[in-house]
Amino acid sequence: MSAINGAPANGSIELAPLVALLRQLGGIRGKNAIQRPAAHFPHQPFAELGPAAALGDDAALLPASSGQLLLASEGMDPDLIERDPWFAGWCGVLVNLSDIAAMGGRPLALVNSLWCREADRAEPVLAGLQAAAARFGVPVVGGHTNLSSPYDALAVAVLGTAAGPVLSARFARPGDACVLLVNTSGRMRHPDPFWDAATEADPALLRRQLALLPQLAESGAARAAKDISMGGLVGTAVMFSESSGCGLLLDLDAITPPGGVTLEAWLSCFPSFGFLLAVAPGHGEALARAVAASETGPATTLLCQPIGRFTAEPGVRLQAGGIAEILWHGSEALTGFTALAPPLGG
Repeated sequence: MSAINGAPANGSIELAPLVALLRQLGGIRGKNAIQRPAAHFPHQPFAELGPAAALGDDAALLPASSGQLLLASEGMDPDLIERDPWFAGWCGVLVNLSDIAAMGGRPLALVNSLWCREADRAEPVLAGLQAAAARFGVPVVGGHTNLSSPYDALAVAVLGTAAGPVLSARFARPGDACVLLVNTSGRMRHPDPFWDAATEADPALLRRQLALLPQLAESGAARAAKDISMGGLVGTAVMFSESSGCGLLLDLDAITPPGGVTLEAWLSCFPSFGFLLAVAPGHGEALARAVAASETGPATTLLCQPIGRFTAEPGVRLQAGGIAEILWHGSEALTGFTALAPPLGG
């Protein structure tokens, strides 16, 4: 063995044992876990960018995009991963895409981090991720996989863009109508509080509905929005009120659950595609036209219904039969992300 750059020859090294030892390094053997996602996701999500954009490098190369960037992430409930791993993977995509849409944005790409106790436990999670990414047409472009974890866990993040204006929840104003926009075509996914309007839906329908929110933002039909999350409609209403600094009066008489679903379940479930919108006075007809234009064919899946109004009085109140009860006092903190002073303009 010859010297390199002045280093002494090292003919005394026992190469075979050293190679055998290096082959067993945990940092190398652990990379075998990457074979699992590599078998699930397309290796060249943006073929127009050439080989540098193929998956497997240290970071994903994405197409140049104009507009403001949006970044969101979600961690999945460990109980859901244990009970329904495929749906946990699906939801990891769905909830992130909804977060981007709620801001008036369009998703560009997803990444995930998956920890599992063994390889077989990762397979349904990855299959759910793959199915949702393909159905919505938003690629998974990278992430992290550990198949020797003492627990099962999943986190997913998404990058998106917004041409503007952004539908920040802080832009709601007293006097705005609170409008429920939700896909009512689905089923409850018992025992979890999920209204599943997506797993069996036509991909073209899902993509069209996802594109509706940025259209509402760009046209000015909606001023602000909030994705109905795992806190359900009422939990989302509280977060909307807290962020905007407005009160919110919800009329329960205006809320009609799908057939076979109780009002309590409808107010507290995650509805797959569901948003609360703040709509400025005089913009209701434009909103209705935009939603109607997004529907094709005889079947109507979207409900666009005013269910209350934003007020100057702090807190969230629920009204039914002319009687109102306070759900949340404006002086209470829920997330801690409160209105900014001075108030932002929409």
